[in-house]
Amino acid sequence: MLSALSLFSGAGGMDIGVRQAGFEILADIEIDPYCCKTIRSAMDRENLRTLLIEKDIKQVDPSHLIRELTIQPGDLDLLFGGSPCQSFSQAGKRGSLNDERGLLLFEFVRLAKYFQPKFIVIEQVKGILNAPDKSGKNGGVFESLKNKLEELGYRFRQQILNSADYGVAQLRERVFIVATRIKPSFRFPLPTHSKFDSQLSLFPPPREKPLTINALIRIYS
Repeated sequence: MLSALSLFSGAGGMDIGVRQAGFEILADIEIDPYCCKTIRSAMDRENLRTLLIEKDIKQVDPSHLIRELTIQPGDLDLLFGGSPCQSFSQAGKRGSLNDERGLLLFEFVRLAKYFQPKFIVIEQVKGILNAPDKSGKNGGVFESLKNKLEELGYRFRQQILNSADYGVAQLRERVFIVATRIKPSFRFPLPTHSKFDSQLSLFPPPREKPLTINALIRIYS
């Protein structure tokens, strides 16, 4: 089975999708005690063997963790997660890298440098694309992240995805960043629940209408 390491795991929502995609999550790293309580409940309910690390990610020593997981650099298939978004959100103060939460984005780079995963998936708010760096350069944060991952040998792609386009009854746009060390390069999946864009393909795949809350209630009632 493919292996994964979850950063900023929250209550485990992203973990669910990763497991459904066929990965075994070796460890979750999360600092919030209430989120950890939720993760433990899910582990007990589903008999999961994931290691839960309840601590500040900055205090996680990758050399110790990799030994605890009994893997070697390059063995890990996927490093994934969504670091705190408040520093980049267009709805907030946008402290960017002047907010310590913004600096947590680069924990992906720190752990990727040691674990050397085959793939990295990062989820963030759209504001990350134009968030200023410490010099005030718009887009500087995203550019720095891209450069640091490319220096580690990763091919880097990003796209804004709307959850409603993939069957979720919610209009929620997020940036997904996918970095890979292997060929062929990653391609984002076409939407499954939205109006077809003729520029994407000459032969559009079948599409379903966007799901609404009412539709979901009818399906599951």
